Amino acid sequence: MKLYHGSKNKLDTVERRQAGNPKNLDVPEKELLNAIYLTPNYGFALACAARPNGLTRMDSKNMTIEFGSPELFDPEEDVYVYEFDIENIPKEKVIYVDDLQYAVDADELRVSNKFSHKAKDVQEYYEIKELKENPEEIRQEFKMR
Repeated sequence: MKLYHGSKNKLDTVERRQAGNPKNLDVPEKELLNAIYLTPNYGFALACAARPNGLTRMDSKNMTIEFGSPELFDPEEDVYVYEFDIENIPKEKVIYVDDLQYAVDADELRVSNKFSHKAKDVQEYYEIKELKENPEEIRQEFKMR
């Protein structure tokens, strides 16, 4: 099975990061690990790479994405999706988070394949909608630094 990681950075390896929750939102513990987060969903990885800093709401059922700071979204920004083969990762290091996320308890993973995109390519997978709620009240799926 292929897993993906989205990033704004051009990388050869993906390193462990401590997930954060600076707004103290209701986030499951498994989404706050010091790990490398991967997804089996290419579009979700691209959305994680393309979104601007700040809160983001991604609705994978309805395939919509809302940015808390839409003025920071740059459709021409270069973003990257990295591919990994789960068979090359020791099973005991892989933590199932939910249908869209796996956490890998490793210091780094070497990228097996790289895909380059413009941030606007996220629209091939998600409809970008205007955020109608107060961004402070949104439960984030991920927090970008």
